[in-house]
Amino acid sequence: MNFNIKVNSKKTLIVLLVMAGVSILAGILLFPLVVSAAEAAFVSVVSAILAIELIFLGLAVLAFTALSLDGDANFFLYDRKTKHNLAEEDLTFERINSRMGYYMTMISSSQEQLWVKNVLASNHVRFGQNGVYKPLVAYKMLYDLIELDRQETWELFTGAEADVISTLCRVLSSCGEVDMSNTLMDAYEGAESVDDIEYARDFIMGNAKYIRRRMRDYVLKNIEEFY
Repeated sequence: MNFNIKVNSKKTLIVLLVMAGVSILAGILLFPLVVSAAEAAFVSVVSAILAIELIFLGLAVLAFTALSLDGDANFFLYDRKTKHNLAEEDLTFERINSRMGYYMTMISSSQEQLWVKNVLASNHVRFGQNGVYKPLVAYKMLYDLIELDRQETWELFTGAEADVISTLCRVLSSCGEVDMSNTLMDAYEGAESVDDIEYARDFIMGNAKYIRRRMRDYVLKNIEEFY
């Protein structure tokens, strides 16, 4: 049997640990009481069995919790070398950017396709529950323009269909980037031609550090969603 249950919530782990502690304590307290109750043999036997079962239940919950603490590979934290998840404080933007680079290959065959097709409008399962990956895809689309910084890649933005840019801005707004999304839309609508990239380029390039910080903050805020 393939026994694979994910326990990702810290609150859930705390509840399991409390349950384990209560079960073990109840079993330990009950066991000496039933040993001294010699005049009620049947009750003693049943109570002894119950006490032992409580202890084993507690131990089982502890074991299950221990295995679940780091048993699931977090998309951003899992380190293939150590076979464990990194501590959240050790998660860098460089790692997030690298992992998102891999993720983008799962939702699109090329960078150009992301700007030609309205990929973010899809409700594909790969975007995760409640589309948790969508803001990261939007950030990554912009950051890839920054990293490449070529005329033809900036023209992917200025030459995109209006619904693609509208969806991109809507996704960014959903995670609090209202000002950024409004300015991006102004830059797109203000471009007189496909090769009129100056305003959009200056704005996006000028926000490189901000985008890096926001991507990391977003991942850490929603880290439990990336299992």
